[in-house]
Amino acid sequence: MIRKKKRYVIAIFMAFAALFTGCSTSVKQTVPQHTDPQSILSVIYDLEGIKSAGSVSTESLTEISEIEDNITIRYQYAFLVKDAVNQNNQAIPDRLYVVSAVENTRKDREISIQYIDGSINGEIAEHNPRHLPITVNLCPDDSKSPCGADDSKTYKADAVVFSLDQFPAFRSHGNVVDISVTYALGKNKKELREQFLSDSGLQETDDAVVSLKLPDTFVK
Repeated sequence: MIRKKKRYVIAIFMAFAALFTGCSTSVKQTVPQHTDPQSILSVIYDLEGIKSAGSVSTESLTEISEIEDNITIRYQYAFLVKDAVNQNNQAIPDRLYVVSAVENTRKDREISIQYIDGSINGEIAEHNPRHLPITVNLCPDDSKSPCGADDSKTYKADAVVFSLDQFPAFRSHGNVVDISVTYALGKNKKELREQFLSDSGLQETDDAVVSLKLPDTFVK
């Protein structure tokens, strides 16, 4: 009961921060079907201060959470980063990153991600997982132009970060990762912000839950 209350308070705080500032973790975008995993991983390395890793396992994901017509959460990759060090060559705990992106091509609807929670093999941990918003660079069609060049396109994605030192249930095989995304829907950001600040609160909220079964070959 105490754990649930703490998570509920955190969710309220994050929702307030996002809506009060007029920010949202989702944008109007079409999520590319095929993204080079290295373009995602390089962004994660930069944001997480990772200098290098002993090994990285990559698993392509195909799960999709259907929210409404033309609004979906598309899961793209899982990365297992082991034996990493930061810029000061200090050890970083092994981490599991699950990357997804919200696709919204509706002109009359806005979706705002309020909170992301998760577990590994049914185990939950306090303050874990973390939610890491990222901007992914897509390589231009011209192979001579590097990713991140001025003519590169980008899209917004979300990485769910599991620090595995907090999840002893993670094992060498048979791992199942459950992720729950709490979201709010409205006509636009202004409406969502006004609803949140009103006495009645957000009117359209729900959770999108997926269960990801990682193959045994993922953990090396």
